[in-house]
Amino acid sequence: MFGSRAFRAAVWILLVFLIILVGSEISFIFTPLVLVARALFWPIILAGLLYYWFCPVVDWLTSRKLSRTVAILFVYVLVATLLGLLATSLIPLLREQLASLIGNAPLLAESLRVRLLALEEHEWIARLFAYGEVTLEDLVEEVTAVVNDALLSIGRQITPLIELTTSVVTTLLLIPFLLFYMLLDGHRLPDALVSWLPRRHRNEAKSVLYGMDKALSTYIQGQALVSLSVGVLALIGYMLIGLDYPLILSIITTVTNVVPFVGPIIGTLPALVVGIIHSPGMAWRALLVMIVVQQLEGLLISPRIMGRRFASHPVIIILVILAAGKLAGVLGILLAIPAYAVLRVVLSHSYMLVRLFREPVKPS
Repeated sequence: MFGSRAFRAAVWILLVFLIILVGSEISFIFTPLVLVARALFWPIILAGLLYYWFCPVVDWLTSRKLSRTVAILFVYVLVATLLGLLATSLIPLLREQLASLIGNAPLLAESLRVRLLALEEHEWIARLFAYGEVTLEDLVEEVTAVVNDALLSIGRQITPLIELTTSVVTTLLLIPFLLFYMLLDGHRLPDALVSWLPRRHRNEAKSVLYGMDKALSTYIQGQALVSLSVGVLALIGYMLIGLDYPLILSIITTVTNVVPFVGPIIGTLPALVVGIIHSPGMAWRALLVMIVVQQLEGLLISPRIMGRRFASHPVIIILVILAAGKLAGVLGILLAIPAYAVLRVVLSHSYMLVRLFREPVKPS
């Protein structure tokens, strides 16, 4: 009885509840730890993402007889140079487009309202609303209000960003520091972890840890390349058709592309709205651009970069997105699928590791 799996599971469940109960009674001890964890959470996450992006470059440089420290410093100088070039070229353009978008928000919303009301001239649109309780005017007013609020919220969010300057600066200072030591000693982590395990399982455990690292590296690097490729293609397409605010719209497309299924739709909506404000023909051209980009992404880019290593059932993806949106809003939606993919890899490999260590030792 005491050695059964059910008994051990019950003991673990009771132990977890006991820890939670004790923690709730002495919360004053854990409060500082929670504050420290919150302060370090995003720097560690971002440094981890950058580690998987830059580690192949550092490994390649070290294979060319450079010391690891020199290779890391070279990568830092290269990244700083690229960021400087971006700051002098793209940042002014982005600032100009943002200022224009915020300043013209009321005019853009009114233009959208006029364009949508003009749809009533089409017979099939008029027939669609003829027998309904909601008129086209009511629907247009709702849509216009939502778009106007979305445009104005960009301006309202600038003030909170300014107020968060201290925490942002702290995060930006911590990330290079953490990233440096991750790049310097990260390749030694599997050896350090398995050194605490029984000698008979070290080789197998190291193999599982390397497999976990490879899977995470494949996903993080691949997803970054796919999203960046989609964003660049969208930028080129928007510029070719003459769509307003192409840089802002392509950045939105890049960010939302990390969300499967609904991400491309979310990324297309702002382009459609801007296109409708310009003219119906521009809206159709913007839609055509995104259809072409998504077809290229689905047929060429993703299969070559990602393969089908992380394919999941659409229902699971949608449930994960809905749960993350409920818990953490827009940020949760954006991070849900990357977090799910990483967690799935970690859990699957951890399960293999647990099974490995529970195997009885074979007598020699």
